[in-house]
Amino acid sequence: MPTRQELIDALRAALQPRADCRALWLGGSDATGRTDALSDIDIQAIVSDDAIESTFVAAESALAALSPIARRYRVPEPSWHGHSQTFYALRDCPPELMIDFTVMKSSSPITARFMEVERHGRPIVIFDKDGLLAPVPLDRAAHEARVRAKLADLRDRVPLLAPLAIKAARRGNAPEAASMYHGIALRGLVDLLRIIHCPDRFDFGLRYIRADLPADAAELVERLALPGSPEQVAAFTKAAMSAFDERLPAADAAWGGRAGGGGGGTG
Repeated sequence: MPTRQELIDALRAALQPRADCRALWLGGSDATGRTDALSDIDIQAIVSDDAIESTFVAAESALAALSPIARRYRVPEPSWHGHSQTFYALRDCPPELMIDFTVMKSSSPITARFMEVERHGRPIVIFDKDGLLAPVPLDRAAHEARVRAKLADLRDRVPLLAPLAIKAARRGNAPEAASMYHGIALRGLVDLLRIIHCPDRFDFGLRYIRADLPADAAELVERLALPGSPEQVAAFTKAAMSAFDERLPAADAAWGGRAGGGGGGTG
């Protein structure tokens, strides 16, 4: 079975000699110092604009030399981040040792945002032929405008729509109740907690909760994460909305919004 480091080394050996591949680095858990035995490989490349497909071909050849590629998923484009991205699972590797490979055009104006240390950590540089991987300071003005817009959206949306989870639970529609609960009530609470405690990563959702939130807030989210029945969905929704209302004034105070919360959660 190839090791994590052997896979990384194989990609480096395949891509570094290529003139059209200008930089390669590790992000994700490597960049944030949280790599463990279950970590996948988040690896990114910057290449000449016309070298996207040939870079994927070279990477796949290098991986296949260590283990046949069992599954691949190419993210439909345009992707949310504007780059080309493919996930690979290898036959001889455990499922958690997946390769998440993103290839960026050298001309792309949005490449730099992946160098924002506050949001993505410090990249582990494998090679950088042109000095492209220098840290980029977070654009505070633009970022804070996005935080305020998110807070305004949460303030209006969550109290109004979260009771839909309770309604679905009362109807005994477990799939709909679970979807509404996680998508509106719990996610709304998590977004608010992030705005209060971790505004640099306010939009990172349910990932990295233990790393980004203080212990009491992380424990609250974990306690509310797994309702086991429609009845519990209803109860958890009310608890999430109560916690949301309780914490909204702190977010408003920090970000200049209006005080005042939602609407209970009675359905």
